[in-house]
Amino acid sequence: MILPYIMMKSYFVTLGFNETYLLRLLNETSAQKEDKLLIVVPSPIVEGTKAAIENLKIQTLRLRYPNPEIIEIKISSFDDILSQLLDNLLPLQEPVISDLTMGMRLMNTLILIAILVSRKKFTIYLRDENGGSRVVSFTSSDINALFKEYSSEEFKMLYSIFRNNAINTFELSKILGKSEKTIQNKISELKKLGILTQKGKDRTVELTSLGLNVIKLIKNSKLYIENEIQ
Repeated sequence: MILPYIMMKSYFVTLGFNETYLLRLLNETSAQKEDKLLIVVPSPIVEGTKAAIENLKIQTLRLRYPNPEIIEIKISSFDDILSQLLDNLLPLQEPVISDLTMGMRLMNTLILIAILVSRKKFTIYLRDENGGSRVVSFTSSDINALFKEYSSEEFKMLYSIFRNNAINTFELSKILGKSEKTIQNKISELKKLGILTQKGKDRTVELTSLGLNVIKLIKNSKLYIENEIQ
């Protein structure tokens, strides 16, 4: 009998005095017992965090969530803390999931930096700390689109779409002096970044909200000045 393939996830988080947010994260992301749950906490572990860890272990066992592995991190210099985090983060299987609402701000900030520089696929959650239901999340795909070095040709296409609000491939080909096939190939490529959408019978192209933020960043860059687009 062939067993079904289970895609494993890795959780990389810190923990404060309350395990509630972490249990909520595990529930919302459909955590499985086979997943990896790494909890990094400052050394030495304070009593409140010890109690939260013990409560968490009871709940994860009961709910068949992954067994938490506790990693103590010595708080010293930025480089040393980052090194300790990367030692534990880099071997983890993708995707990496984290929630930056728990524990010390210091640890959450450094976890965020470690995840970003690791270049792993990730999803990060931020929650309303006042107990509300508001949740903001972003992924490695979002960050990759924002940090991508866009070529002059790509910028001209994106800015033409932005300036016209919505435009089809035929109109874009006339503006940019390229064939429709070339334009469509580039659109398909940029759609994978999540910055463009294309819909309707005439395949109208529009910028997504992520794409609008990309435009803001490029307009503030050397690329914008070099193209002398007003």
